[in-house]
Amino acid sequence: MNAVPSSQGIRTAVRSTEVTPMSQATHNNEARKPGMRALAIAGRVLFPPLSIFGFWYLAVAFLGLPDFVIPRPGAVLGVLINENHFILENLWPTLQAAAMGYVLANVVGIALAVIVTSVPFLNQLLMPAAITLRNVPYVALATVLALAIGDTMLSKVLILTIAGFFPVMVNTVRGIQSVDSVVLDRMRILDVSPWRVFWQVRLPYSLPFIMAAQEIVGSASISIAIAAEWMLSSSGLGYVINRAMSQYRGDEVYAVALLAALISYIVYLLIQYASRKLDWLGKTRPTK
Repeated sequence: MNAVPSSQGIRTAVRSTEVTPMSQATHNNEARKPGMRALAIAGRVLFPPLSIFGFWYLAVAFLGLPDFVIPRPGAVLGVLINENHFILENLWPTLQAAAMGYVLANVVGIALAVIVTSVPFLNQLLMPAAITLRNVPYVALATVLALAIGDTMLSKVLILTIAGFFPVMVNTVRGIQSVDSVVLDRMRILDVSPWRVFWQVRLPYSLPFIMAAQEIVGSASISIAIAAEWMLSSSGLGYVINRAMSQYRGDEVYAVALLAALISYIVYLLIQYASRKLDWLGKTRPTK
């Protein structure tokens, strides 16, 4: 004969299967987390461009300046749509110069950082020269390059390289110098070659610092390329700005500026995403 459960046992079983308000709230919070995360990401991505358009409309409404000084956002978007062939045709040389200058700036910056950290006395020689070269006015630099090699892709790439190598160099030096001394001592005890120490220890420690420099160099490469084209080129977005200014086409100038800002912002977001993925030092730090 089966035993009849006592009332106390029934109450205990019921309580064990009850969903308490606290557990229900925790479950709801867990269910809302992906949506809140997606909303936060969307806010971070969309807020800057939306705020720019908001301030732009306010400036048009309250400053009362002529259209060729501050055109309406609708007119600027109309230029991007109606003159897209002309703008895209000149966008390609700008992207080429920006990409090649960005890559070369990183190669030169990282190479110089490795040299000055490997041979310390060269730091006193190369760093003042790098600072001086970095601070040469772009107008003077463009004039010299135009006289030397003319209106070529090489002249624009050299301007971009000179403008961008210094942040990469300084940050890479800081990264190399931040290597844990205990790790370096172990490498010496194991008689590891300098090349392997650099590739397996110094470079990984430098990655977060190098990626921080990319946020400056990568996002600014488009603007610097346009400035170089504006000074010495007959093609590219800088040329479009020169042409528009001679025709009092403020809407076309703003269209190029808006396109350049959008591309730079996308590059910045991509670099930030890559930085989070490559920041292995941040992932290994204990959370408080």
